[in-house]
This record gives sequence, C-alpha cells and structure tokens, in this order.
Amino acid sequence: MDFPLHPALVHFPIAFLYGAFILHAIQLWRPYWICRVIGLWLLGMAAFFAIFASIAGEREMIRAGQVGYSTEIIEIMNRHELMGNIVVWGSIILFIVWITLFFKNMKDRRIDILAFAFLFLLVGIVTFSAYLGGQLVWVHGVGLP
Repeated sequence: MDFPLHPALVHFPIAFLYGAFILHAIQLWRPYWICRVIGLWLLGMAAFFAIFASIAGEREMIRAGQVGYSTEIIEIMNRHELMGNIVVWGSIILFIVWITLFFKNMKDRRIDILAFAFLFLLVGIVTFSAYLGGQLVWVHGVGLP
C-alpha cells in the first residue's frame, strides 16, 4: 500500500485538541451550558488518534529519508517529529492525570482551570507542529509524488 496515512490521520488529533480547548473554555465560562467532561473525552480521542498519526508519521519519515533531502529539510522534519512526539506524549499524560484527578476530586474547579492551561500549551504546540508539516509539504514538496 503506497497511500500516505500520516496526512490522513493527523487531522483527527489536531481537530480533537482544538475542540477540547474551545469546548473546555466554554465550559469554564458557562459551567451549565455543556457537560463538564467534554474537554476530557475529546482530549482522550486526540491522544488515541495521535498515537496512530505518530506511527504513520514515522513510516513516512523513513520513506522520505530514502529520497535524500537537503539538511534544511531534514532539520525541519526533525523539529516536526519532536513537536509531534511532545503532542502525543503530552496528550496521553494530560489525559491520564486529568482523569485521575477528576475522579479523586470531582468538585474541585481548580483541576478544570489547570487542565485548561495545559490544553492551551498543547494547542500551541500542535499548531506549531502543523505549521512545520505544512511547510514540509507545500513549500519543500516532502511526501508529494
């Protein structure tokens, strides 16, 4: 199969992280409008899909390494990979910590505020990683036939 899975899968964790951030912000602003755990479950979905997007990205990087790109492109690839790994592991760790703290202290609103701060960081990192991925594809032509 020669179909590149990474570009197809990578949009799911990005969308779920943005959705978790936005809906959790709305939940903090107006607590009775939406369910309190919507951000938590969207983060879980983002972590789930991020694992598969990362595995597919590794396969694509091996394939791109056979082409022989310039040092500048390899540096951007490595930075994109690092940011992607931070998003994957950050999502997994934040999801586990958040769900643990939530079930231990269901009434504590400080957990929601702390989770929002970490979601903000993850959204910033995933945005930068997406920017680097876009640069690789649309400016340098990596992964195109």
